[in-house]
Amino acid sequence: MILLKKITNCLTILGLTVALTTSCSNEKDPKEVAEETNDQNLTEKEEKGADHLVEAYSANMYEIQASENAALNASTAEVKKIATMMIEAHGKMNVDIEKLAATKSVALPNDLTDDQRKDIEKLTEKNGVDYDKVYISKMKDKHEDALDMLNKVSEKCDDSEIKAWAQKTAPEVSAHLEMVKAAEDNLKNR
Repeated sequence: MILLKKITNCLTILGLTVALTTSCSNEKDPKEVAEETNDQNLTEKEEKGADHLVEAYSANMYEIQASENAALNASTAEVKKIATMMIEAHGKMNVDIEKLAATKSVALPNDLTDDQRKDIEKLTEKNGVDYDKVYISKMKDKHEDALDMLNKVSEKCDDSEIKAWAQKTAPEVSAHLEMVKAAEDNLKNR
């Protein structure tokens, strides 16, 4: 009888574990949750501006986490220095976005997307100079995308505050991009 109770308890715990794991893996992407919340709570015009803030915030979270990883795992002093700078700079950028979003009742993602997590996991599979090259390449791509988005927002956004934020942020992102390109050139011969 005691053995049967133990088996039943084990099966119950196993069933709950499977159910919780399944329900957790079906959770929505944090970026999508923020976008859906904004879709429900904002006007169509407000939502367009909100989408830019969500995109930038999510991208900054990715760059911060990837850079925290690089600060620990990069093999060259130059890449470690860039990673440390990225953590600080993109952290400050996200504080600015949080303040702006709060004034506009914009929901922001609370975590990385699954794709962003997987991308960082793939990065950690590398080591040495190969790690540095992949990290720098990712930072180059992310900064090119961010700069493109910020330039479009600077020109076309209807919301004057979001437009001003993009205009203020673009030069810093551009400077990061130049720094990353220089590091990429330095790593080519290694």
